[in-house]
Amino acid sequence: MKKLAKVLALAFLMVVGSQAMAQTHGCMSLGASFPMNGFADGEYITTTALGGNYDDGGAGIGFNAGLKWYFGVGVKGLGVMLSVDGFYNGPNADMKDFYKKTKSDMETWCDNVSVSSPKYINVPAMLGLNYNYELNDQFGVFAEAGIGGDMRFITDYNVKGSSKVLSLKNTVNSDYDMAFALAWQVGVGVEVSKNLIISCSLYDLGKAPVKGETTTVVEGVEAPTTAFEYGELHPFMVVGRIGFRF
Repeated sequence: MKKLAKVLALAFLMVVGSQAMAQTHGCMSLGASFPMNGFADGEYITTTALGGNYDDGGAGIGFNAGLKWYFGVGVKGLGVMLSVDGFYNGPNADMKDFYKKTKSDMETWCDNVSVSSPKYINVPAMLGLNYNYELNDQFGVFAEAGIGGDMRFITDYNVKGSSKVLSLKNTVNSDYDMAFALAWQVGVGVEVSKNLIISCSLYDLGKAPVKGETTTVVEGVEAPTTAFEYGELHPFMVVGRIGFRF
């Protein structure tokens, strides 16, 4: 009897485990992110949160890569969603023109001029719910929502060159701090052949101030490092992507 009980218990665990595995899957996706509202606005660095007491971001269209895991909860079509995303957004067209002009102006009195513009990197992780409705064996529609946190990184703003007269170094470098903010997402999409996933989502990555420190070198003489706190940046974007279930 004891052996039979062990066999039955093992069989039960195998059935439950197999069902759980059948209800668990993941999705890897790639797509484009389209900044909205103030995150997309901006013409000069001093009129954005990157260099002034403003909330605009001056961000351009960027890229997204993400991973999602779905866990069944025993209700058909309903699942718990865990997601981790990476977003990369460079400057918009107006900001690119500003950086080009900055380089051109500096070349009137410096050689070997380079301008490295700030770029945005956001890494949100969220927990939420997903509901998938299968219209037939080959096609389904779904909606999902999640909430969590976002880590925001901004690459350095660096302008440098050497004086034409004395060949001495001139550099201005702004080093931005990492920031953390509450974030959420909502999205809809379709699933084709239980493999290909096409979706559109709205991401609000929260508002956080832009802080950091600036180092300046003029004619080879380094000035004291100065700390700064500018406006509050609010990454807000629409994301379209294609994913593959695994």
